[in-house]
Amino acid sequence: MFIHIVRFGETLYDIASMYNVSVERLISDNGILEPDNLVTGQAIVVLIPETIHTVTSGETLQSIASQYGVTEIELLQNNPFLTSQPLLFAGQELVISFADEKLRTVLVNSYAYPNIDELVLEYALPFLTQLTIFGYGFRRNGELVTINDEEMISKAYSFNVAPIMLLSTVDEIGHFNSETVKYIFSDQEIQDNLIENVLATMKEKGYLGLDIDFEFIEPESKQQYIDFIVNITNRLHAEGFTVNVDLAPKTSAEQVGLLYEAHDYEAIGNIVDTVLVMTYEWGYTYPQPRYR
Repeated sequence: MFIHIVRFGETLYDIASMYNVSVERLISDNGILEPDNLVTGQAIVVLIPETIHTVTSGETLQSIASQYGVTEIELLQNNPFLTSQPLLFAGQELVISFADEKLRTVLVNSYAYPNIDELVLEYALPFLTQLTIFGYGFRRNGELVTINDEEMISKAYSFNVAPIMLLSTVDEIGHFNSETVKYIFSDQEIQDNLIENVLATMKEKGYLGLDIDFEFIEPESKQQYIDFIVNITNRLHAEGFTVNVDLAPKTSAEQVGLLYEAHDYEAIGNIVDTVLVMTYEWGYTYPQPRYR
């Protein structure tokens, strides 16, 4: 594998010729949408095929994978165009492996809404470890605001990807609501009801972990938020589920602001399995989410 940095005036044809690969391969491996408009300084991943299989009549992904001792998912990873091509055809070339592959264990998570384009989802799934589906909200009595996620969960399992349930402070009209969460923090019975509803939904739908995305929490609720995380994490760990918490992108522990002050990095990090720092907050393409 090589990383090629585009020089002024270079084209994909120039780069493909330099490494003896096809232009189509470069486009596919890099997800290039405008192949005629490379940018000087742009990084291009160049994968050099090592083992190539030419499809014969009647072969399937399963039979080819078995022949080479690889998985169907690996074939999809090495040949992304297959996600939009339901059938193989004789004479087609598939990459089985690449030269000088740098292989290591990595956990890759992606967030998606239930209305995601199906083709986009299928293109991404072969490269994922987890799919976090956004998301469940809750009412003041601890009942969940549900979503239509069954199809996405099923699709994730078909690609051996772990579906992760996301719980947020988003209310029924799609706004982050810092008022509703106060009821959860201040009433233990309501909080326990919410946790049991989360657990029941995870079991019913086949989720394997929980992502907690509580944003715009009042600073005075900081310890209550930590206590809630302890409570729900202990309950879910007892049932074999993992827990991740999304954290605002602070530049210091003393950073002020409604988005930041209730997020204690050290305390939360010591409780849950993983955390995600939402650095996209530093550069929204679209307007900031609304809250109240």
